[in-house]
Amino acid sequence: MKRALLAQLGEAGLLRLLTGRWPRKGRSVTVGVGDDCAVLRLGKRSLLFKTDVVVENVHFGPRTPARLIGRKALARALSDIAAMGGIPLAAVITLGLPPNESPRRLAGIYRGIETIARKHGVELVGGETTRAAQLFLNVALLGECRDGPPVLRSGARAGDLIFVTGQLGATQARQHLVFEPRLAEGRWLARHRVASAMMDLSDGLGADLPRLGEASHLGHEIDAHKLPRRRGASVEAAINDGEDYELLFTVPANRAAWLKKKWPFATALHCIGTMRKGPASALAHGFDHFKQR
Repeated sequence: MKRALLAQLGEAGLLRLLTGRWPRKGRSVTVGVGDDCAVLRLGKRSLLFKTDVVVENVHFGPRTPARLIGRKALARALSDIAAMGGIPLAAVITLGLPPNESPRRLAGIYRGIETIARKHGVELVGGETTRAAQLFLNVALLGECRDGPPVLRSGARAGDLIFVTGQLGATQARQHLVFEPRLAEGRWLARHRVASAMMDLSDGLGADLPRLGEASHLGHEIDAHKLPRRRGASVEAAINDGEDYELLFTVPANRAAWLKKKWPFATALHCIGTMRKGPASALAHGFDHFKQR
């Protein structure tokens, strides 16, 4: 039998290979592999645990402003906390860097981390440094759900309407460097029990909506004409580019009118389709770090 290459496995196949034997629940684990964050039990508390990494020449370039590199490193993890309806608590940062890296640049990166941490009440409590071939930052972030149970990817039901916040097609507009994690919006949706399933759009609608459908054992139908696109972004870019960091969530049809009436945020809200019975269907390719297109 011919061995599968990483490019043939893709990101999803790689995760199945590496974590397929891991339990999804445990003595202190409510939700393990397969959602935006792990959910840990601590008495009556639901703690959220997330790790995320940014790598030079993958997530940012050598000319990216230092503060925006640091901002993005923490904001990505904050977006996953938002997708569970939680609030962030504390973070540790692992820094990998080549010996010739500029200390001034590194100081700027950490100023960017500190600024967004202060804005969202995140305590920076430590980390690690290591020599590496190229600059990278890994953020491990702890959060908590205080307004009810975490909103998972697996709660959608057939007939639920599909919503997204904001606009899609962020990569071409460099919005991936300055996006606002939808923490207040995610927490509001959790508090009012209006979202049946939720995740953030990090790899593009074409990759992430099928993941939500697979977790909920459903397919989906969307109307491409209803996709909210950034100026200059094509439908293909809105579906496939990734790094939008908007919320993707489902709502029972009988609560959609209430949601639209009560939504208290300036962040735009868009209904783009419906969850349906059937297998999780592929919308398009979305972004994949490894898979051949």
